Amino acid sequence: MLKRSSFEKDCNSEYAELFLQVRDYIKISIGNDAKERHSENITTLYSKEGGFCYIRIKENYIHLGWFRGRHINDKYGLLFGKGKTLRAQKVYELDKTTRDSIRYYVQETLMFLFEHNELMKLKKNGYR
Repeated sequence: MLKRSSFEKDCNSEYAELFLQVRDYIKISIGNDAKERHSENITTLYSKEGGFCYIRIKENYIHLGWFRGRHINDKYGLLFGKGKTLRAQKVYELDKTTRDSIRYYVQETLMFLFEHNELMKLKKNGYR
């Protein structure tokens, strides 16, 4: 029997409309390069630069796991968690503050990824 992906489950839940709105907003914020991967547990949003976040439905909210959350400035104070790099955000509605925070976290992640990828290129070419 084929297991359903988290995306399929989330799209058929009572929070499906909010899930899809948040997902689409993140993809728009990432830009034309946005890609998506579906697994059994999460839907991942990324670009050629690297991973941005995962999205899934929790009890009564949309759970965004920002992969570089520890490394970005949390000017909105919405991120929580104590993982090595991951920080999460709870989304109950896609209001102006939530949209602004998502766009900001995407931009901060993109800046981190650009810097990180450039450092990796330099290291690969023998610079320290």
